[in-house]
Amino acid sequence: MTARAARDEFTSARAAGGLRARRPGTTRPGTSSAPLLDEVPTAPAVAVWVRLLKAHGLILRGLRRRGPGALTLSQFDVLAQLARRPDGMRGSELTRELLVTAGNVTGLVARMARLGLVERHAEADDRRAVRVRLTVKGRRLAARAVPRHRGEIARLLAELPERDLTQLRALLGRLNASLEKTA
Repeated sequence: MTARAARDEFTSARAAGGLRARRPGTTRPGTSSAPLLDEVPTAPAVAVWVRLLKAHGLILRGLRRRGPGALTLSQFDVLAQLARRPDGMRGSELTRELLVTAGNVTGLVARMARLGLVERHAEADDRRAVRVRLTVKGRRLAARAVPRHRGEIARLLAELPERDLTQLRALLGRLNASLEKTA
């Protein structure tokens, strides 16, 4: 099920009154005896998923408005990953860290190389593998862009008290750990 389909299903169910608390097995007069959405054990999981998608979308929208300059958010993600690894990263490592396809990373790195932000070198132990490193220009840009990006994130989440952010971070950490076990 796509995110849009789940959101539409969730919204339709709420509009139809299907997300109000009801006793299991009860239906509204004139409706079928099919279980309501809130009677299905997955309803809380779907509701969390929809909220995560919405929060993700809103944060991305806020970041795009303020943007990391001339870079796309995907290019910024590559820049930020490489800034933390002075020795660079293999393309496969970038793919794993960014949660995107190898083809996507290849295109991102190629565009960033044309901009003079990264350089690619064949690995000595595996000529098929490529190590990607920031150039001097890329390091200078990262030194400006990463702190600015962190500030934008802080501004976007400023409405939440630090205690709530700490709790949310812990819960999302548990969720990530659980999902990584099944992935």
